[in-house]
Amino acid sequence: MKKGTEFEDYIHFVYSTLLNLRGEKIRVSKRTTFQVPPDESYEIDIFYEFENVGVKHRVAIECKDWKNPVDQGRVLEFHQKIKNIGEDIVGVFVSRTGYQSGAIKVAKRHGILTLTADDVPTIFDVLSRHITTSFIPEDHCTGEPFWYIAELKEPNGQPTGTLYAFPKGSPIDLPLFISKKHAEAVHRSLPDNQYFKVYGLAQHKLRGLLAFSIAQKKTFAIVVDYPTDSGDLKTVPLTAKEVKDQYLLLDYPKELEKEWV
Repeated sequence: MKKGTEFEDYIHFVYSTLLNLRGEKIRVSKRTTFQVPPDESYEIDIFYEFENVGVKHRVAIECKDWKNPVDQGRVLEFHQKIKNIGEDIVGVFVSRTGYQSGAIKVAKRHGILTLTADDVPTIFDVLSRHITTSFIPEDHCTGEPFWYIAELKEPNGQPTGTLYAFPKGSPIDLPLFISKKHAEAVHRSLPDNQYFKVYGLAQHKLRGLLAFSIAQKKTFAIVVDYPTDSGDLKTVPLTAKEVKDQYLLLDYPKELEKEWV
């Protein structure tokens, strides 16, 4: 990691990625200048704000990539800066080489969070969380609107990331269930159902699944009834683009839009 702005760029990448894993659209800005009347201005290395349950959160982050630990004077300077910009701003200080003892005491007194480079997730951690959030099934998710069946590493174990699919050669690849009960009925019918489990496909998971389906040219089977009089699933085949157009509520990555043509 080079000195100066590249450290800020890295911290910005980590925060912007972690804050938007589920498509929250939280804007994380770099080197933002705030004008304070009558003629003062202050620059914040990284700044973001969002609203949750009617409460607005504003966070300012100061990054220092110095050879020596940060002293209390720099922490006080940062505290005064964010105090002049707005009393409701939460301050976070990130130092690659740590802090002098006096700096930590001052930061604690003024409610500033002090982090080192070791406290900030690495690129590997960020990508791992992104993969888990986007692709790996999770128990807490509910169908928005779909439910699906996923493979487990072992009976009652963790998901592998592989989804239950129709046999190879079928014109339809992956079943997505409108009803959780239908998904559970199909799950019970599987001869090795202990190696599978029903999960909800939340919107951010659907977006990740569609990204995978672009390259693989998958066709989905939207299960609308089970069982029919014949004992078969009643399905509606949809291409990945049709699923996106009809069911995806989150923004889709711009760099992948060309793949839909």
